[in-house]
Amino acid sequence: MQIKQLAATFGRLENETLDLEPGLNIIEAPNEAGKSTWTAFLRVMLYGLNTRDRSATADKRRYLPWSGSAMQGQITLATAQGDVTITRRTARSNSPMGAFSAVHTGSSEPVAWLTAADCGETLLGVPQDVFERSAYIRQSGLAVDQSAALERRIASLITTGEEDISFTDAAERLKKQLNTRRHNKTGQLPQLEREAQELRSRLSELEQLSRQVDQAQREQEAVQAHIREAEEQLSRHIAADQADAAMVVENARLDLASARDKLKTLERSARNLPSPAELESLRGRVDALAAMDQAAAEAKARLEVAARDLRQAEKAAASSPYAGMTPAEAAALPVAAPPRPAPFKLLPLLAALCGLLPAVLVGVFSRLWIPAIAGGLGLFVLILAAAAFSLRRRQQRWDTQYADLGQKRKAAVDTYTAIYEKAAEAQSTYQGALAAYEAVAAGSKSNLDQILNQIRAFRPLVPDLSAARQALDAGFDMCRQLDQARQEEDAARLRWEARRDSAPPVPPVPVERPKLSRERLARDISDAEAQLASVRQRIHTTQGRIQALGDPGELQAQLQRLEERETGLQQEYDAIALAMEVLFVSNSSIQTRFSPTLGDRAAAIFTKLTKGKYNKVLLDKDIRPSAQEAGEFVSHEAAFLSQGAADQLYLAVRLAICDMVLPADRAAPVLLDDALVNFDDERMAAALDYLLELSGRRQVLVFTCQRREADYLRFACPERFHYVKL
Repeated sequence: MQIKQLAATFGRLENETLDLEPGLNIIEAPNEAGKSTWTAFLRVMLYGLNTRDRSATADKRRYLPWSGSAMQGQITLATAQGDVTITRRTARSNSPMGAFSAVHTGSSEPVAWLTAADCGETLLGVPQDVFERSAYIRQSGLAVDQSAALERRIASLITTGEEDISFTDAAERLKKQLNTRRHNKTGQLPQLEREAQELRSRLSELEQLSRQVDQAQREQEAVQAHIREAEEQLSRHIAADQADAAMVVENARLDLASARDKLKTLERSARNLPSPAELESLRGRVDALAAMDQAAAEAKARLEVAARDLRQAEKAAASSPYAGMTPAEAAALPVAAPPRPAPFKLLPLLAALCGLLPAVLVGVFSRLWIPAIAGGLGLFVLILAAAAFSLRRRQQRWDTQYADLGQKRKAAVDTYTAIYEKAAEAQSTYQGALAAYEAVAAGSKSNLDQILNQIRAFRPLVPDLSAARQALDAGFDMCRQLDQARQEEDAARLRWEARRDSAPPVPPVPVERPKLSRERLARDISDAEAQLASVRQRIHTTQGRIQALGDPGELQAQLQRLEERETGLQQEYDAIALAMEVLFVSNSSIQTRFSPTLGDRAAAIFTKLTKGKYNKVLLDKDIRPSAQEAGEFVSHEAAFLSQGAADQLYLAVRLAICDMVLPADRAAPVLLDDALVNFDDERMAAALDYLLELSGRRQVLVFTCQRREADYLRFACPERFHYVKL
């Protein structure tokens, strides 16, 4: 059988569905998210809801939908006969999940072989008791227990393969014979025992009542003594209260005298002290003077800045070549021109000589004097032209130099003008800052002198403004002390006047007050009187009951006759009990033979879970497991293993029981609800490896609050499991 889909309105689940696949399914959800609710829903869908359970934790109350909707659900299964859809819903409020239907999936054709009462047992091959103790594994339910159904199933595996009803039937018949004599309300032995027990009870009650009377009388005497003691302590309280009242009056008188002395002392110290209003006025003037001091400080800072700027400006003006001049005077100074170029005075003569002398020489010594003269004249003109061009170039260079000197002189004068003006501005700023500072400083000094003179009237040694503030604070404090002292004197006087006329006399000897309070003693007396009345009533009632029970001698004779009749019936009962013992020993033998088989199967699983560390599991006739490490010869009970190893052992036994008691042809699914939460990562991996192996034979549903199971399987074998995130 395989579960394909669940749809539930059940507890915290509201119209929610859960799709599952064959093999290994990992269903992850945080705590309180509905994992256990899904497993409980699956159990209810298969086996129904126990409506006869009337406890406060009954499933019919525990899994009522939180939304207020009607409880209902649907499950789709794959069976050997095809897919089946089972529906359970609430048709009547007193029968939750009472309406049942089973149809072939995809049609309305009913499944005739499934009913509400035997649905789970038909599909899984085991009753609910066996399913819950084998295939339904919870975190808190790893330990294996037994039930009658599991017992029958285990016995059948050892005998014929059918459920062994012979032991159960025989045991039931013998039990009825025993009940006839003893173990029911109508049995003979119980009847005789009840009659004998009634007589014994009456005799015992008589003896007990006599002791109660004696005890009550002693209790009465003790209560009376307690009342007398409490009344004596209460009288001491009254005397102590009178002494305390006298001391209160005396203390009030002393407090008044002390308050008056304190007031007088303060008044002498504050003879010249101004009123609080005058002190407040002086404080305001001090605060204003502080503001003036701040203004003076700021004016002084501005003066220092102006003086520094003036010094810098004057220094810059003094370093100028025009120092001591006005900008106009500097601008009026002439510019020093460079020397002009000199004309060529001998150039014409030189040119004549250079031109005519060759011509004359040529004319004298040859006949070509005319061409010679003409050439000389040309040379003369050429020399004159060259000289004129050179003179023009020199004049142009002089003009350029003179213009550059003029520009430089103008730039220098402009720079000096800026420095001169800045120095004048700095001088003006300095004079203004100086005047402002002197005015503020003079006002601050005058106000300070006036304030100090006023304060020195009551604090002569005040030297400065800081001490003036302290003097004012001390004055205010003195005013507060005076006000407080006057109030204390008034309060002390009122207390004294209120008590002086009613004061009791002071006792000559001190009175020691009891440890218990007056209220406690009054309560004790009241409680003791009520207890005394109750004890007296109890004595009266007990004596009446003694008379009603009868004569002790007659009751003892009746008891003896009943005990003789009871002895005969007890012999018959013992013979039947012996027969039952033999029967149970025989059945125990069957279980003893089964335990090794289950142990071997559990050992094979446990070896895989522990990676071969343990290779043997032993179970006693009560299926209590112990384990043996490989290579050792001593087995250890589960209680002496580590918590992790014990959890692995219990899981192995539970899975072995699944293999042994769940029919292989039905392939009932195995459910684990946070069963691996206490496993470390290594143990978890080993458990998942085995569950993967198991999922090849039957569907496995692992509900978990952690991601590590899915993370491990994604790494180890991502294609071999189905993951659901709730």
